[in-house]
Amino acid sequence: MPSVCVTEYISDEQLLEVYADPYINKVGHDHRRATPIVNPQVTYLSAWIDNNFAGAFMAIRFSTLEFELHSLLKKSSLPYSRELGCKFLDWAFSHDSVQRVTAYIIAGLESAKNYCLKLGFKNEGCRKDACMQGGILKDVYILGMTRKDWVLL
Repeated sequence: MPSVCVTEYISDEQLLEVYADPYINKVGHDHRRATPIVNPQVTYLSAWIDNNFAGAFMAIRFSTLEFELHSLLKKSSLPYSRELGCKFLDWAFSHDSVQRVTAYIIAGLESAKNYCLKLGFKNEGCRKDACMQGGILKDVYILGMTRKDWVLL
């Protein structure tokens, strides 16, 4: 069984590799290029399978109580994505003040939505016409998980 881990470090080269990957780039939208976000509220974590770089996760500190989470895993890591996602959630909830995590998924990215649901996120609603992708307005699903939900999994 391969070993998987998520670490709170990513090199600039690895981060650029992730954002250059066409599989990951499909989540981009018209008003924000798929490039690394440099902001003190953003933390990138690297994902590893048997010491091989498997992609990244991004956490945006929305407030003291909440992280917005994003998965930037390579297609080759999909067989281990659930285990990696759980390690990312472990990291998020290791912050004592964090009471919830949120994922925003662009309509049409059903595999991303299903991934979050399989990790234990709950569908909390939809933001109508909240994103433009390829010149088309799209809804954005809101998925969330509370600390209580995570403890029960």
